[in-house]
Amino acid sequence: MKGRPNCLYLLVVLWPLLSVLFIAWGAYSLTFVIQIPNWTPPAHQQDIIIIYQMLYFGTLVSTITWFVFSGLFFVFSYLSWNAKSWAWTAGLIVSTIFIIILGMMLAAFMVTTIVYLDFFPVLGLMTVILAFLIDLGIIYCLTRPAMKLFIETHRTENT
Repeated sequence: MKGRPNCLYLLVVLWPLLSVLFIAWGAYSLTFVIQIPNWTPPAHQQDIIIIYQMLYFGTLVSTITWFVFSGLFFVFSYLSWNAKSWAWTAGLIVSTIFIIILGMMLAAFMVTTIVYLDFFPVLGLMTVILAFLIDLGIIYCLTRPAMKLFIETHRTENT
């Protein structure tokens, strides 16, 4: 096989695009992590302080997750360009898992947007729809026969 498949060029654009989307959502989430310790329940409801602590922990973990996966997507982009077969396999597994997670997030944000037509759920819904479409594009590119052949050819040339 001569040259790189066209889908590889698209893939090398989609991974960083998803990464930038995750960085933006992580930065937005970081603003909540910074603000949550200042949130206090009313004096007569001090028994729900555990809810605030759980909210802080959950938001902190999700913020770290956004940033970790955004870095991972840049790595997948680089390794896809260099036709590393293990990165192709890992990328396909991660993308498939993310399509399931994003599908659940899509359903949750759709319901939340219908119930609470507010800035946060609308922004979340738009972000999840965009991430869902990008991830579908990544899965499409990774599963193209020309892409598989390129990875296999490159693997046998390097061994």
